Amino acid sequence: MPLDKASVVSDLDQSREDIQTYLEDDDGLVEKYQEAFRSLPRDWTTAEVRDELSTSSYPGAVPISSFDDADSIIRHHAPSDEWESHEAVNDWARDLLLDVPMVATDGSEIPPTTQFNVPLAYVQAAWCLNHHRPTGALKRGQNGKLLSPDEITRTGGEEGSDEYRFVDSSLVGLNRYEHEAAVVVDRIETLAEAYEAGELENPPIVLYDGPFVISFANPRRPAIRNRYLEAVSRILAASAYHEIPVIGYVAGTNAVELVKMTRLLLRDDLGGERTIPDGRILTGMMSPWGDSTIPFLCRRDGSVDGLETTYNGKTYEFGNEIHFSYLKVPPGSGLDRLEFPGWLLHADGPGDYENLYEYTLDMVRAEAGIGRGYPEVLQQADTDAVLDHQDRQQFLRLLQQWGEENDVPIEWDSKARSKELRRR
Repeated sequence: MPLDKASVVSDLDQSREDIQTYLEDDDGLVEKYQEAFRSLPRDWTTAEVRDELSTSSYPGAVPISSFDDADSIIRHHAPSDEWESHEAVNDWARDLLLDVPMVATDGSEIPPTTQFNVPLAYVQAAWCLNHHRPTGALKRGQNGKLLSPDEITRTGGEEGSDEYRFVDSSLVGLNRYEHEAAVVVDRIETLAEAYEAGELENPPIVLYDGPFVISFANPRRPAIRNRYLEAVSRILAASAYHEIPVIGYVAGTNAVELVKMTRLLLRDDLGGERTIPDGRILTGMMSPWGDSTIPFLCRRDGSVDGLETTYNGKTYEFGNEIHFSYLKVPPGSGLDRLEFPGWLLHADGPGDYENLYEYTLDMVRAEAGIGRGYPEVLQQADTDAVLDHQDRQQFLRLLQQWGEENDVPIEWDSKARSKELRRR
């Protein structure tokens, strides 16, 4: 049956006061945190902050040397002061991005075939490369992978026992994650080869749709958690090895690292207060378009210390290498979060850019401007990656057809078959 829209609206009307109270209750606390954020560069040095936080393994965030040169943790984007329309944003962004190669990836999946007597699944990653040339041409590609029963089932008995096996849908998500990460690494290697050969005028940039600090993996079984960490670590290692900037782009983040750090520094004033998202506090401290924070080192939890791998014979550890900054690109009042490896801060940038981080930040901001709040190249990758209901139905038909042609008894589950017939 369809959604009972009238019931939803009625319940929303009844809950209006609770919703409004929830949204407004934080106003006083937001102002208190804002004042604390403003005081940080004024009252503390990097060394003093690090010393104060030294007893905490995971204080959320840690300032870096540029903190000492800042009079605010907010960096104003001055060019936006003169803009009066989105066309002005586009003009600025297109001029800036001219001949800057930027690639993005995204992934999708078809869940296990519970309709059949054999579980199979499919994952797909798409990439989109925009050279930002006057011709406007994009390079795009897709890479898919069929997941066999062994890859999406696991034992339910003792370790090493085959007492019984069952479909674990979370393994599809894991395989999709690993597959997308492998495509990102491949794109980094391809861009590095082109850049080293002199085929690209400016340093290329890789946008990864998601964080590098993968706290969501912490509750997983150790073997699964380690596979997630290895996938991210290989992206970071490929970036460092080939010196190709990579950004983990998180739209609408609810991270709390700066709040956690500030509560530890100002225990008397804030130690007893609730933790609220960094973005909720920072957005009111920023001008309408393009402002960012200065970068900080991320020390959220144990997931950062698990980022290590070997790539092309070289060992990498990223426990103290993942940095982040926040970026404001309307519409909407939320902030986006950029996560990146620390080597970008130390590598020389092209032209007048102090380092590769400054260059990458400016280009990503411009790409998000063209995309009206979300990088356009990421939007294209998302569109290309999506596997919709029609794709899933086609996948089922392909499996059936293949089974019939190859004398493999892939058969419908009776319950699933009944549902399928009723819905036709």
